[in-house]
Amino acid sequence: MSVAVLFVLFLGLAFLGVPIGFAIGIGVLGSVFTSDIISLSYFVRAMANSVDSFTLTAVPFFVLAGQIMSEAGISEGLFKAANVWVGRLKGGIMMVTVLACMAFGAISGSAYATIAAIGLIALPELRKQGLSQGAAAALIATAGCCGQMIPPSMGLVVFGSLNNVSISKLFTAEILPGLFIGCCFLVYCHIYGKKHNICSGNDPIPLRRKLRTMWEAKFSLIMPVIILGGIYSGIFTPTEAAVVSVVYGLIYGLLKKNSGLEARMLPQMFYKTVITTCTILFILGVSSGFGKILTLEEIPTKLAALILGSVSSKIVALIILNALVLFLGTFLDGIAINVILSSILLGIATQYGIDPIHFGVMFIFNSTLGIITPPVGGNLFVAAQISKAPFEEIVKEIWPWILTMGIGLIFVIFIPQMSTWLPGLMK
Repeated sequence: MSVAVLFVLFLGLAFLGVPIGFAIGIGVLGSVFTSDIISLSYFVRAMANSVDSFTLTAVPFFVLAGQIMSEAGISEGLFKAANVWVGRLKGGIMMVTVLACMAFGAISGSAYATIAAIGLIALPELRKQGLSQGAAAALIATAGCCGQMIPPSMGLVVFGSLNNVSISKLFTAEILPGLFIGCCFLVYCHIYGKKHNICSGNDPIPLRRKLRTMWEAKFSLIMPVIILGGIYSGIFTPTEAAVVSVVYGLIYGLLKKNSGLEARMLPQMFYKTVITTCTILFILGVSSGFGKILTLEEIPTKLAALILGSVSSKIVALIILNALVLFLGTFLDGIAINVILSSILLGIATQYGIDPIHFGVMFIFNSTLGIITPPVGGNLFVAAQISKAPFEEIVKEIWPWILTMGIGLIFVIFIPQMSTWLPGLMK
């Protein structure tokens, strides 16, 4: 009865457009008041305990870092540096957008921050080269996924903290799959550019100009090196890396001449960071009650028995697990899926001999595909807000990108060595 009330309220409110955190919370409260599975005081304590984690302190710092770097012009430097090398190719400006998102993702750890930072710069250039509003927005929404698929990733921070999996190893495991899917995006950009004749010109750019542009963008280009190099060398933890991102961005933005960042802007940035962080932590908190009810009712055990009892093939199990995550990702926030499902599905995956590191990368990539998949797709709404393109127009243009990312994801799922090889070298 408690599980029925939980899911009826949760799914009903979610489909009605109620914010996901409130939908989960109301569903849990419905179970609390209609059964004795858990008490209200226990639910409140569970909410507090679920967010009482040193690892999760990385979340507000990554959110703040994304805002600071966008205003400080770091994202603009990354865009210009990529443009001088590939901007003249067919589909070059599209490739520049993807490369800039990959570089910015290696700093911010957030898909939404990456869309906001790079999208505002790339959109006018994409429109200038002949892309429609919808096509440009679809590209930005997809390229923004690199914020979750290129380390560091907030999704992996949450996954690692919930499931006691090494976050440093998860970040390392994400490198090759993230670069591979990024390359899939680049290939499709070139194909699209040739088909629609998207090119900014054929005049070659002198090497001296390329090097001068790289030198001018040196402080933007060196930041991903500092962040990732510090994590993998053991100089600082992933959580501390988020703090380093904020400090670096502040120093760069406040001391650099003609930077868009000013001291008077900081209070507003702090306010936005608090709002975003509270939203994420609230979802984490109420989702802990959701997960506790499922655990007490032995839903994970029953689900595992159902899958294990009817499926003996590891490949079929992988398909089922990924299909479930992708389906839920089309209408649930990635953080909510992470909290509600990751522990349950990881327990099932390990019984099939699936490496937890591989599963973590696969899980995050799959839920990331969900955020560009209609009907809900969070990235689509962010891109629509930035580009002012009608949502329906973006949906029409997003399907080739979904197919491209889906093909890349198939390789990540069925070639586990892409995720496990580099972490294996850390032993």
